[in-house]
Amino acid sequence: MKGFKDFMKKRKYVAVQYDQKSQELLKKWCKENGFDLTYKYSGARQKEEDFDFHTTIFYTNNEVYLRNENHPINPPGKVKITGIKMLGFNNDIPVFTIKSQDIANLRKYYEGLGLEDQWDEYIPHISVCYDRKPVDINNIKIPDFDLYFDEVVVEDGSEDV
Repeated sequence: MKGFKDFMKKRKYVAVQYDQKSQELLKKWCKENGFDLTYKYSGARQKEEDFDFHTTIFYTNNEVYLRNENHPINPPGKVKITGIKMLGFNNDIPVFTIKSQDIANLRKYYEGLGLEDQWDEYIPHISVCYDRKPVDINNIKIPDFDLYFDEVVVEDGSEDV
């Protein structure tokens, strides 16, 4: 049985997790293009194989009642990479910009539950790495493969997302 603390209002992180094949394709592309996957968002070190490609749906600035859970998606959602740019507080995180009606639908669903985003503008993306070294992205050829996500993750907000 769930305890009372599972029903307390908290800031939330909601994201889609890419399936195993998509994770492998992205890791291969990153290695071939010199991106270091040994950092977490917080700057803490990790094993390269632990890098987690995901797309954040919400990182809330408000506290909401939402249970921490993983929700399988079947059939998987589809994502198309549309470009590469720098994001983050200091524009120091290279990301793939993406297009996905499935992501847009999830975003709308969670908006309906009252989630409010930490960022002024929602830019659907996949972080390529968190190394935070200057990167010239102007001559990088973006991948031409589609990606698929098979899970939605809901967690309490933290520094490592």
